[in-house]
Amino acid sequence: MARVTEAVVSGTWFVVRTSLPLWRTRDNPSVTYAPLPDGRVVDTVRFTRRGRAGLIIGVDTPLPDGGWAWRGVGLLTRFTVSRWRVLAAGDGWAVTVFERTPFTPAGLDVYARTPALSAAQEEEVQAALDGLPGVQPFRAALFSPRHDGR
Repeated sequence: MARVTEAVVSGTWFVVRTSLPLWRTRDNPSVTYAPLPDGRVVDTVRFTRRGRAGLIIGVDTPLPDGGWAWRGVGLLTRFTVSRWRVLAAGDGWAVTVFERTPFTPAGLDVYARTPALSAAQEEEVQAALDGLPGVQPFRAALFSPRHDGR
């Protein structure tokens, strides 16, 4: 398992497992992180719902404890803050956990650089989840959102 660093929070990730109910009615979820010169990160969530593209944009500010504070930039999300962190990462995958917001419950996401995990990545993720304290309540709720082509 790779060391979790800020470099993990860069580029595009596909949500391949999640406990977030939002992804039961939306397809093709992905998150693109674009670092800013001041250490913050632009966070762009893309998805489709009933064939129409959706977009949620926020800015992540690093926290002293190693986590991030997300704040939306849209009309409905501007006053919403969500704290989250990367718990584990490996070759092409990462596990994130996030606190509750007015719009979402607390939850866990498994990210991959592709829309599906390989068998080896799946084993690594399961091993990582086995060793992470605090994620067990989310494991029973994990499901795989639909991605086109799979």
